[in-house]
Amino acid sequence: MTKIKAIGIGRVTAFNGRRKVGIDTNVFIKLYQQPYLFDYEQARIFNYSDLIFTHSICRFELIKYLMKEGKSLEEAKAEANSFIRGKRVNIIFSSDCYITEEDADSFEKYANEEFKKNKQKVLTCHKPDSIILLAFKKCNINKVLSTDESIKEGAKLLGMDGAGLPSLDYIISKKLKGMFDYNYKKEFKGRHRKR
Repeated sequence: MTKIKAIGIGRVTAFNGRRKVGIDTNVFIKLYQQPYLFDYEQARIFNYSDLIFTHSICRFELIKYLMKEGKSLEEAKAEANSFIRGKRVNIIFSSDCYITEEDADSFEKYANEEFKKNKQKVLTCHKPDSIILLAFKKCNINKVLSTDESIKEGAKLLGMDGAGLPSLDYIISKKLKGMFDYNYKKEFKGRHRKR
């Protein structure tokens, strides 16, 4: 008779057709703040054969960020539009995917209760994040990329996959680990052959 040592529980997500990925404002901002991550992240995000989306609110927030960096309104609009279009990111406009105030308030209340229940008291769901997440859900987006933990967890509550971007430290340690593993295996094979 065999004994069961452990039971694992996992969430399986199935997608019909192409994956649709939603990108939050803070992903765009992170790529502007840390251009040295751009090559790595571009390969990871924008070179998918998937469909990439953002909300018009995210575009507006990106414009506001660029204006804080010293650009005029016209320059900020042009740069945000160029960046978004250049990466083939589709924009979801509020007029095309309207979310009511009641729906946003209801989701915020539900999400904040779930965060408290799951001992995630530091997380809060608020506007405009609730509107963006509900619009993503309404447009059948099945993965949301964000650096904001509240958005990632909120996406999961709506049945979408919430994922983040690795930090520069993570990327460096991963590259170093790969180099170390390669050198170690090469050295080990060399020693093994000598015997």
